[in-house]
Amino acid sequence: MDYKVRCRQTIIAETSDFKDNYAHDIQMYDVPPMGEMSLEDFQELGFDRLKVLRLIETTNCRGDLKTLEDRKKALYDSLKSDGLKYYANLLFADGSNSQSEEHSLSRMKDHISHFILRLVYCHDPEQSKWFMNQEVEFFKLRFSSLDKKGVEHLLSINNLDCIPISLDEKLDLVEELTSSSGKVTNIDIIDIYKVNFEKVIDLVRGRKIYLKAGMAYITHMDIISVFVSYFREILVAGLESAKSMYYNISDDERLTRYLTGLPSAFSGMARVVWSTTATPIDKLNDLSKSSYPLCMRTLHEALCNNSHLKNSGRMQYGLFLKGIGVTLEDALRFWSHAFAKKIDGVAFEKKYAYSIRHYFGKEGRQTNYTPYGCQKIISSAVGPGEYHGCPFRHMDRDSLCQKLTSYGIFATNTTEILDLAKDGQYHLACAKYFEVVHNKPASKPLLHPNAYFAESRVILTEDDDANKDIDKDRFPQGTTGTPSNGSSRRNDRYSTPSRNTDFTGTPKRNDRYSTPSRNADGTNTPLRKVQRTNYQTPSRDIKMTPVNIAELLNDDDLAEFMNTE
Repeated sequence: MDYKVRCRQTIIAETSDFKDNYAHDIQMYDVPPMGEMSLEDFQELGFDRLKVLRLIETTNCRGDLKTLEDRKKALYDSLKSDGLKYYANLLFADGSNSQSEEHSLSRMKDHISHFILRLVYCHDPEQSKWFMNQEVEFFKLRFSSLDKKGVEHLLSINNLDCIPISLDEKLDLVEELTSSSGKVTNIDIIDIYKVNFEKVIDLVRGRKIYLKAGMAYITHMDIISVFVSYFREILVAGLESAKSMYYNISDDERLTRYLTGLPSAFSGMARVVWSTTATPIDKLNDLSKSSYPLCMRTLHEALCNNSHLKNSGRMQYGLFLKGIGVTLEDALRFWSHAFAKKIDGVAFEKKYAYSIRHYFGKEGRQTNYTPYGCQKIISSAVGPGEYHGCPFRHMDRDSLCQKLTSYGIFATNTTEILDLAKDGQYHLACAKYFEVVHNKPASKPLLHPNAYFAESRVILTEDDDANKDIDKDRFPQGTTGTPSNGSSRRNDRYSTPSRNTDFTGTPKRNDRYSTPSRNADGTNTPLRKVQRTNYQTPSRDIKMTPVNIAELLNDDDLAEFMNTE
């Protein structure tokens, strides 16, 4: 099929054989595209597809989106706002065989762009895993929009050997199907399919289906597992074949340079968040408990307990400290003090100081290293005696449970976090941990440890400001000392400064106002000259309105006011 370019941003193909090539809104990408297209359109399609996958990742990490429909609606809004209308249309496509030009063009863009990104993400295993996870998530969201006819059509064109059982067979197995189908109670009226159990291993593992003679009996609601399993097999094989395809085009420098640089051309929401203010090292212990993500809190605690971290842990934690505003000089002092129980200053300078200066860009090639993002931390390898990596991925369930419990997290929240980690939803587990620690969810997806820290500081700073405002409302600035009964209410509202002081009232020797001590908070000690500068005489251009105090006081208050010595 030949692709003819009509304008820069549009690819037009002969539509006569669209029905054969793109017979469904959801594709398994088992056949690579054929034809010709301009390099400009090739680059644009790859870039748009990567934007889609980044938006899927960001949406999937949002803790406020609890259901699949919520995530689908949020992704649809993001796609529309970013001008990705073709993908937005496919997101809610029901599988009908529509042959409009726009609908066919959406399917073709989807097909070609997927294979472009295969060439990008086929080399590195971790990048391949990321690509597969986002594509599978996109597949699930789109599959949820199919109607019954769309699902049956997808079954027929892919030959998945997923056979609907007859009514007689259903009646023979109605008791077994009812007991194995969980919340499904209307077995008599729903569609039941049987498929080889190897195609629904996730359902077998969860004991959600009935097995007989190697066949798994699944409901129409679980049939997505068949497609997801098949889709994953195609992706794994497709990424392997993409490697050989990449070598075939390796002589074309234009393509290879574009494919190599595409992942870094659009970093999504996982960009590094640098602190604009310096963070003092004497506050790190407190900050580790209030604002560190669990990965960095684990490293900080291991450093304090063992007085040492291996190289991978030092790099992960050291770059994080650099990102939150710890200066090079403070970093050298911090690490030297942390290692002091095991090595002296001379040995520290010899073994470790150079590497610290190096990742601050002061040694070697003077590269300005950036803090590790979540994807790099999750994909890191962790050996015995090492504490780096992501606790939600690298810690076993019992150790993670013990750590969360020691932090005072309730059992219900701990169980939810553990379940998310078990399902591989590491970002969501971290988001839930953030919500529990701060009593509110993050306002944005947390895809970087430094973004977690920055979001935490914003929330805690807002809480501190709110508490200060409450204190101001309770104790106005005109009030000094501890308010007492009776006339103190009058002094709070209508305080008249004495001639020799800048503060309200003069304590009397034999009255209920005792002389405050020097160390008491909020004392009536006369202000120094530096402090007095805040109480300036009003300038001439300010119009002062005289107030007759006698009219504002009752007889008792006026008598007490006049009796003041």
